[in-house]
Amino acid sequence: LWYPAGPGSSAPRAGYISRAALLSAIVRQKYYGVDPALLASWAHIVTHSRVGARAASGSHPLVTLSAGLGVATANYTAIAEELASQGYIVAGIDHPYEGFAVLPGDVIATADDDSANASDDAAVQRRQISSWAADISFVLDRFQHSRTGSAAYDVARTIDWNRVAAFGHSSGGLIAVEACEHDGRLRACVNLDGGPTDPHDQPIADFVSEGLRRPTLFLLEHPLYSDSELAKRHMTRAQFESRGGNFAALVDRLKSRSRAPFYLARIAGTGHFSFTDAPFVMPTTITRFGGKVIDGRRGLQIITTTLRTFFEQNFDAAAPAVIGLSSRFSELVFEVSPAMR
Repeated sequence: LWYPAGPGSSAPRAGYISRAALLSAIVRQKYYGVDPALLASWAHIVTHSRVGARAASGSHPLVTLSAGLGVATANYTAIAEELASQGYIVAGIDHPYEGFAVLPGDVIATADDDSANASDDAAVQRRQISSWAADISFVLDRFQHSRTGSAAYDVARTIDWNRVAAFGHSSGGLIAVEACEHDGRLRACVNLDGGPTDPHDQPIADFVSEGLRRPTLFLLEHPLYSDSELAKRHMTRAQFESRGGNFAALVDRLKSRSRAPFYLARIAGTGHFSFTDAPFVMPTTITRFGGKVIDGRRGLQIITTTLRTFFEQNFDAAAPAVIGLSSRFSELVFEVSPAMR
């Protein structure tokens, strides 16, 4: 949990990775091809949060955070801390066998431990997403029924249940949207660069076929390649741009089936891992693909401002509209918004 803390807290600063067993598993897995020495150095990173700090008084919005498949929740610390600094409670959920979950006895359950994650059967993937989406409802239940004196109670008692939403990255984005479709406590959801279909254009989440019943934002990557870089990939610019044809058709189908506002925006100069801490702690996961890459701090500002503005738009009818951010951030381009439908 990341949350706004009360003043004068003397609690110790939190480390980037909270459990030694978790970091060992990350290094052992050769996490996304990152240099093991760099991964090991995460043990020495100190964050801006404080362990066990007293929750600030008042009433705060709650957002759940779901990691991408095979990604550790800790790798979203920068986004979570920024939202918490703006008054949000952020509940990072370790979905079993989706990212990295620390079980009793420091046993680590990872995505590699479940063979279903390697399945090319879209129906299997849909069942996985649906199961993980139920975890979000479980977490909300635990908050609502936390008992006085429990570890979560100090935070839970400050939740404003009229301001609850979900977001996630990659497959975690699909999980957040799927949960939003089935849990009425969630007012809105954001998918950070999650692809909702498999390579054969088959839906891997039920909402793709059923449409959307809650306000939803897809915030996606937009790599910037020069013609010479594309030529090295044996691809013309026309060929590169045509690859989005199937996705455009999917978006059209999703719009036609949805009963709630649907937005889709891209951030120029981003890659898939730009929506994590990668620009700061494992930059090669972005730079290895070439192209013009947005400055990490600029990307973080755009992502977190867009998240917060979208949530607040759905929490308060008088709040500014998220599409207005395009005039503030030239890199942020909305391709779909309710006004354009």
